[in-house]
Amino acid sequence: MGKYTVTTGQNLFDVALHIYGSIEGIIDLMMNNPELSLAGTLKSGDELLFSDDYIIDANVVAYNKMNNIIPANGERHVYYKASAYPLLIELFVEYTETSVSFSISGNGNMEIDWGDNSGMETYPLQYKSRDIYHAFDNTIPDKRKIRLYGDFSIYEINLSGLKTKHIYVFRPVYCEKLVLNSLNIDIRFISLFPDLLKLDLQGIRTETLMPLIDCKNLMEIDLHGAKIKKGVVDEYLIALVKKHYGRRNCTIILTVEPTGEYKEPERDENSNYRITSGMEAVWLLCNEPAWNEAGYWKFIINGNIYTTDNGQDN
Repeated sequence: MGKYTVTTGQNLFDVALHIYGSIEGIIDLMMNNPELSLAGTLKSGDELLFSDDYIIDANVVAYNKMNNIIPANGERHVYYKASAYPLLIELFVEYTETSVSFSISGNGNMEIDWGDNSGMETYPLQYKSRDIYHAFDNTIPDKRKIRLYGDFSIYEINLSGLKTKHIYVFRPVYCEKLVLNSLNIDIRFISLFPDLLKLDLQGIRTETLMPLIDCKNLMEIDLHGAKIKKGVVDEYLIALVKKHYGRRNCTIILTVEPTGEYKEPERDENSNYRITSGMEAVWLLCNEPAWNEAGYWKFIINGNIYTTDNGQDN
């Protein structure tokens, strides 16, 4: 007679698959453990008896053993959750996270599917920011998917506490301020927040800033302490010049020094500017009169200020 110790997230089918290579092994488990019930639950540390040398599918057992696989699909109290609202945002967090939090202000109603056994939660949004916290009630073997449904618009949202690496937005969402501090994240979703006014990306790690080009209403971008390459900064600054039409002037804070010198770029044979560095793009943004009529472009780069008719101000 063998003895099996249940691990976190396992149900009766998982145990049968691990021992016998087939869920049909449940019959042997229930014969050797009369207290078991298909309607019951298992918890980590439970000990179950099973028949030695009784294997239904040896190939499955061998494969699991060779690849160190312990079946653990968890117990599903909530099989399907639906919302009357449209799905707006999906966020993925690592399976190792036991809890998450974020803050949000806005208007309208938001429903959250936390991707665990808990039911759908509804949050009416208000002008005053509220902190939302959730502790997961199950374990899973892969990334956890959090879904936000609703008819809401956002004044300010801080997603730093979600520790997410991937965010997907399914339709344009009105959002005035977004905070993503110290995250390693793909920011392509930001282009679906076209009304953004302020963006706080302090300490962020990302491969490109180009999705920000679509956010023409931005008034402030804080990239203080961002872990990004000079080439990424240059690419974005040069794109700001080339796609300036219809864009609001903006204050941009950087601690990554763009390449080149702060000077007027040379012109080609057609008198068009030939921009070769990020700092030349900064010069154009700050010194093109038509781009600074309604308000001034301003760059704060490692404490140095660059703005209209100001050059470098230490």
